Amino acid sequence: MATLPPELQDEIAELTLGLDGLIRLRYLTIAATTCLLYDMILTFNQEVEYFWKTRRWSLSRVLFFLNRYFPPIVIILCLLGVFAPNLSVKVYVVCLGLVHANFFLAIFALALVQAVIVLRICYVYSKSSVVRVFIIGCFAACTVVTLALYGKIWHDVDSTAVTLPPGVKFTGCTAPPSRQVWKIFLPNLGLHTLLYLATTVPMLRMRRLGQQSRLLNRLARDGGIFYFSIFAAAMFSTIGSLAKSPLITLPAIYSNLLLAIGAVSVSRLMLSIRSLAEQLSVSPDWLLNNTELSRVNWKQGARLGELIVEIEPIEEDVEMASVEEKRAASPAVYTTRVGVLDHTVYPGTRDYKAPPRSKRGKVKFRDEQSTCDDS
Repeated sequence: MATLPPELQDEIAELTLGLDGLIRLRYLTIAATTCLLYDMILTFNQEVEYFWKTRRWSLSRVLFFLNRYFPPIVIILCLLGVFAPNLSVKVYVVCLGLVHANFFLAIFALALVQAVIVLRICYVYSKSSVVRVFIIGCFAACTVVTLALYGKIWHDVDSTAVTLPPGVKFTGCTAPPSRQVWKIFLPNLGLHTLLYLATTVPMLRMRRLGQQSRLLNRLARDGGIFYFSIFAAAMFSTIGSLAKSPLITLPAIYSNLLLAIGAVSVSRLMLSIRSLAEQLSVSPDWLLNNTELSRVNWKQGARLGELIVEIEPIEEDVEMASVEEKRAASPAVYTTRVGVLDHTVYPGTRDYKAPPRSKRGKVKFRDEQSTCDDS
């Protein structure tokens, strides 16, 4: 049996490795698409309740719908480029357009994900214009730098035409595993790190002062889960694009896994805030305002729309008449208080100790008991 020349054997091995990488790319793209669509179906009732029934349009509502329905369009284009038959052979120009459109639209969709987090930070720092301008400037710089980096590597991801032998069929487009794609993921990773730090700083600042805020703790917790998901996906795309094997490079670059995870995570964040605001019967914008709820320790009451706020005994008493005036003006959250205890801590707290009982009461009780016995 005749053996193939070494050069031909190397080409066959390289072609086989590339086809295996394309198969893994298809699997990962299907997994990302399934994750995105499954989350949309799972949370559709919350979407209708918190966003469709609201008549008032706001920037957060617009960003939610864009983040909700634009990433699926990008991923569908990616699926078309992966599974459409013989595009690289018959219609090479279509493949060239699909690859570049997929990158450009993915960058825009990731910018939408970042815009939602930036808006969230702006609500938290509503009284600090310097922080808001700084965060918005970093977001704009990240988007511009990402587009500029993609412009430099534009031709590195050009689709390649292939010529197949008779009888061989091939589905999907072919594109080279570029060694420069990792650069476009770095600004995204840096911006998300900055946004997560901006979320946790108010909580850490309050803990240094010996205070806590349940709202800021929840924001930091949700932001930590979101950041971990984005960080893991971004690191996979960044490090995977530097790998030498197409088995890792092709799925890391072209699967849009980072976009799918980012879209799902930010949708969950917005629905979580809307759900909490609905439970407390307040506006989500007011709920995210750091100056409103971070100054006090609060927890949700037993009834819908009820807040239990821990207050210091040095505050002035609130007359019931003024409370009625506030209640008529604002139907949101009310706090009333009748009197102030003489003790430094309140009953039910950890450091509270009950005052000693009066001995005079016991003596009086014994005297009354002895009188009854004598009679």
